[in-house]
Amino acid sequence: MTSIGGFQRRTPKTQTSRRAVKKYEAKVTENPKTILFLKGSSASEIVQKAQSDLMAITKPYCKKLKKKNAFLPFEGREHIEFLGFKNDCSLFCFGSHNKKRPHNITIGRLFDFHILDMVEMGITAIDPIDMSRAHGVEAGSIGSKPFFVFEGSEFATDPSLLRFKSLLIDFFRGNQDVEINLDGCDRVLFFSLRSDNGQDAIVAPSTDSYSSKPPSEKGNLILSMRHYAVQKPHSAAGVSKRIQNVELYDIGPNFDFQVRRISFATPQEFKVACRLPKATIATLRALRDNVTTDGTNSLRGQLHVGKQDVNELNLRRFKAHKRQASAMEGDTAEEAPSAEAPDEADKAGGRRHKRRKTGEESTSFQADVDV
Repeated sequence: MTSIGGFQRRTPKTQTSRRAVKKYEAKVTENPKTILFLKGSSASEIVQKAQSDLMAITKPYCKKLKKKNAFLPFEGREHIEFLGFKNDCSLFCFGSHNKKRPHNITIGRLFDFHILDMVEMGITAIDPIDMSRAHGVEAGSIGSKPFFVFEGSEFATDPSLLRFKSLLIDFFRGNQDVEINLDGCDRVLFFSLRSDNGQDAIVAPSTDSYSSKPPSEKGNLILSMRHYAVQKPHSAAGVSKRIQNVELYDIGPNFDFQVRRISFATPQEFKVACRLPKATIATLRALRDNVTTDGTNSLRGQLHVGKQDVNELNLRRFKAHKRQASAMEGDTAEEAPSAEAPDEADKAGGRRHKRRKTGEESTSFQADVDV
């Protein structure tokens, strides 16, 4: 039996089941993230309509369960984790309705089939999808990519809203492609923040909601979501340069969500979830200048550095180096006198030679006189 995230799969016995199980194994490049849509024991008509519209804009990366589930994500995480493991889905959207939290939707994501981040929101306003508003505009094709627009400085300054922004992008972007065609980007998802009365400062709920207990900080956050179709000029088809005169058509679905509870992973858990495989890191590094990858995924790079003076490098000094340096200085001092000795000897020899010549001359002079 194979174990993934604490869950176990039975050992396949046929070739067909082996191929099916192999799809669920860990890969360097994982499968596209799929959203699992499910509902609780009671779900209002507004919640069901909202889930249908969300499925329409996230196809084909979604899956829906028709049976009711008698649990709540914030009170029974193990049920969501098991259903995500069984259906191979790393994102989920849970709809419920009760007197305490009416028209409730919970979105979240899993890592290693354990809940990583989770946000509970209540639907306060809804405008269903209507493609007739963009008659004659080619938009909403299956598998298309949306543009994301986030209005509000809180998305860049508040740590909890930064994580919330990451969750929204992960939920709606679909497949994570390296290169995309501009013609495939035909929609815009617009997100903005405001307080519940539109005047007070924005306060996000606390991120310590792990049970049915209310959070320590309720907050007053309202998330507005708008969905537009993009009409590009015909001359821009297939061109990845600047585009002008782009028109937007409001096609829905449009929502106003009241953020009720937030449950985020700890920084240590989130850091583990963001790790990249070594093969992916090698590929990313190979995209840089002067770096290539050979057949064994080993990096080969070319460095360009200026002139370096090795004698000026600040290296670590050891006692053995000091002894060697002092010994070399002593040898140099001993060799210095021997080098000067030949010069003095030559001078002395020259003087002796001159004296000898002088003696010979005096002897010969005396001999001539005697004769």
